[in-house]
Amino acid sequence: MIDKVVAGIQRGEVVILPLEHSYVYACDAFGFAAVNRLHQLRNDPKGVAAQVLIGKARTLSGLAQGLTANVSKLAEEFWPGLLTLNLPQNQSLSWDLGDGGYLKNFAVRMPNQNETLEVLNATGPLAIASATLAGEAPVRTAANPHHLEILDIGELESGPLSTVIVQSGEKLLLSRVGAITLEDLRKVDSAIELAKE
Repeated sequence: MIDKVVAGIQRGEVVILPLEHSYVYACDAFGFAAVNRLHQLRNDPKGVAAQVLIGKARTLSGLAQGLTANVSKLAEEFWPGLLTLNLPQNQSLSWDLGDGGYLKNFAVRMPNQNETLEVLNATGPLAIASATLAGEAPVRTAANPHHLEILDIGELESGPLSTVIVQSGEKLLLSRVGAITLEDLRKVDSAIELAKE
């Protein structure tokens, strides 16, 4: 099953993968046509950027620029897991996650899901978005109306969203509290602030 999904991604297709608590559409983050197809499947409005999944924390250094030591510490502490980092992207990257290259930051994480990590380590960074129409709640079962390659591991347990940290210059801001609390984060970086509304 994993081999079929990997082959589909390598052919430039969109596939369906499990995360910790939901299924997502996924494709090669550097495949322009595939990322465009992912957004079409969801009926996303223009300008919406997909998130990025990686299989190894060290991949971050090639995707992001100006990484602070504390970002690396957070990744080391909480990955794989429910921590999303919103980071300045390396301006030399030839990708378009759906925002037309307008956004300077991108959202990235390393999921705690063994089969999906196997896929990531075979393919490299993947662009992802919830396997639903835009605005709908995430799905815990692998519905597949578009007949895509799918890594179906059955119904997923419900659980919290990922916590989102934004790097703004040297500062780290807590943008969304999810599975990881501010208290937990401050054990790694005491200077993390709550983002202003």
